[in-house]
Amino acid sequence: MATADFPANPGRRGPGLRFGLRLKLFLAASILLLIPLLGFLYVRELEHLLLKVQEQGVVATARAVGTALNDRPSLFLSGEVYPFALAQDNDLRIDNLPAPIVIDGQTEDWAKQPVTPHAVGAGAGSPESRAFSARYRIGRQGNAIYALFEVQDAKVVLRDPDTDPLQAADHLEVAVVTPDDEFLRFAIDARGTGKAVVHLLTADGEQVIDNRIQAIFRLVPGGYLMELRLPRSLVGPRLGFTVVNVDDPAAGSAVVSISTSDTSGKQTLGAVIVPSPEVSELVSRLGRARSRIWVLDVNRRVIAQAGSLRAPPALNNPAQDAIMRFWEAAADVLVRPILRLAMSEPNEDFQDIAPGTYRLEGREIDDALAGQTGTRRRLTPDSRAVVLSAAQPVWLEDKVVGAVLIEETTNDVLALRNRAFEKLFAALLAVYVGGTAALLIFATRLSLRIRRLRDEAEHSIDPHGRVLGTVSGSDAGDELGDLSRSFADILRRLQQYTGYLESLAGRLSHELRTPVAVVRSSLDNLKQVELSDEARVYLHRAEDGLTRLSTIFTRMSEATRLEQSLASVERERFDLADVVRGCVEGYRLAHRERVFAFDAGSGAFPVVGSPDLVAQMLDKIAANAVEFSAAGSTIRFELQREAAEARLSVLNEGPPLPADMHDRLFESMISVRDKQAQSEPHLGLGLFIVRLIAEFHGGRANARNLDDGSGVEIRIDFPLADTQ
Repeated sequence: MATADFPANPGRRGPGLRFGLRLKLFLAASILLLIPLLGFLYVRELEHLLLKVQEQGVVATARAVGTALNDRPSLFLSGEVYPFALAQDNDLRIDNLPAPIVIDGQTEDWAKQPVTPHAVGAGAGSPESRAFSARYRIGRQGNAIYALFEVQDAKVVLRDPDTDPLQAADHLEVAVVTPDDEFLRFAIDARGTGKAVVHLLTADGEQVIDNRIQAIFRLVPGGYLMELRLPRSLVGPRLGFTVVNVDDPAAGSAVVSISTSDTSGKQTLGAVIVPSPEVSELVSRLGRARSRIWVLDVNRRVIAQAGSLRAPPALNNPAQDAIMRFWEAAADVLVRPILRLAMSEPNEDFQDIAPGTYRLEGREIDDALAGQTGTRRRLTPDSRAVVLSAAQPVWLEDKVVGAVLIEETTNDVLALRNRAFEKLFAALLAVYVGGTAALLIFATRLSLRIRRLRDEAEHSIDPHGRVLGTVSGSDAGDELGDLSRSFADILRRLQQYTGYLESLAGRLSHELRTPVAVVRSSLDNLKQVELSDEARVYLHRAEDGLTRLSTIFTRMSEATRLEQSLASVERERFDLADVVRGCVEGYRLAHRERVFAFDAGSGAFPVVGSPDLVAQMLDKIAANAVEFSAAGSTIRFELQREAAEARLSVLNEGPPLPADMHDRLFESMISVRDKQAQSEPHLGLGLFIVRLIAEFHGGRANARNLDDGSGVEIRIDFPLADTQ
């Protein structure tokens, strides 16, 4: 019995975006990316906590140092509150020297001392004056104050003591306020390389040689240098220097001068700032690595400083390097490039406040000088690091005499945060990669099992709906194994049922032929009997019904016999054009009310197959065309080459095909005829037989409406034998 066609892949999706199991599981695994995000937020909270802990540690250090300095007036003697206004440009900061300076006019011993050089401005006027500048260093060791002046002067004017007054030559003036509050001025003249002469300038204008200041003068290329030693007993709260440059000795006066402060009067001198060595020693002992301690007086001037914000050079540890080499290499390649997108690495290459800074400002210092502990976070001048600072007041009884400022960078916390998140992220990354890989492997195995089940299910049914085989049930104990076993059972039952249906037509045809023969013989016998006219009407109706029933049996068995006989048909090579031409000639004789035309062009159309089956196929097509065309219309048969195929087209005028019947017309039991207008029974097997014969020859059959809507074209494509 013929069966209907089914879609080739009923389970496949059409064109469009398709999500497989592996992609879906991969997208589901992407939710695991929230875990690194949560880890990042956790580490950020940990960073805030560590910064709070660091801030508390800095505050505790500031309080400890401040407590050590409380109620010790001797430590702040050199930083006492002066009864006059202070100006940073005029004040002199005198550094403590670890060793005394030899007054010999040389600079080698100064280069070995931690003394900050200071520059004073250039002059104006002549080119020589514009090239005039000076740099000085000043420090204290024991009971002496040492100073070195390096003067750049294109024209050095030396003094002849026998003829030149002091003001007619280059010289250095020194003005001090002694501990007894006495204002003194000294002038050191330049007579040539060697020991210089020091004059005390009295209030009435006299110049008295004074030996309390030791001085050495030495000419150098481009200028000169002056090295001094002042007794500590001579220097009180104020001190100033003036370098006098004389370009024209005939003028009798200094053309230009540069100075640390105005040395003409007591009130214009700068204050002396001498860091207490006791304070420096104390804070150096209290300091710790990567922290810096400042001790300030009430005027925010630095009187002691210790420590550094930068990390000490790392020591090489070969054993540790060998252990960490793999991790560092993996972190540099896999982890840190990702982390740098969200976290910055601590930077040790930042600009810092110079150790010789004279004065500090800040909100935390204001709080400390107001008697409260102050804290602040600030960026370094180049914005490369964050500095956490805490200031603590230093008390003398109930009076604030200074402040302690402790500073640390947050680099340690940032480094700890980054290393912690590196390890956490690496672990999470490993878990994510491993979990995703496991999910992908599982999804791949699962999809392979599903694909195998799908392929077996598709191949178990042919395009015509016949069950060709069954599915091999899986022994797996999961749901997919149950599904495969269910499919196998369903296909087995379906195969049994379709086998029963396929044999049903033959059985019915065989079983019913005998009763039909009995009925026919009975009707023939009745014809021999005298019957009334009314009875003969019923007799004719019974004969018509029996004839229709016999036709149905014949056509039901025709498709079945054809399908069974195709396997045993012998193939031969024949010219398709000759077969079609012969059939068309026969149709002209059989259907004289239609016009049959045939156009095959030139050349042969060799085909391998059965010419009898092709003729049977053409009979079905011609009968179909005659039935759907009007009398006098033309039915055209066209045969032409299309690449490696021979295309046979049968065109007839008549009603077009319904839109939904183009693809279903060649299925079994499908018909577009008007059932009420049928003169004889039609089961829709004619074009189904056409398709079977076309497929037997390796071709394909299809139908379409003509472009102008005037009729229908049945097209059969045969592979040519000379191209196979």
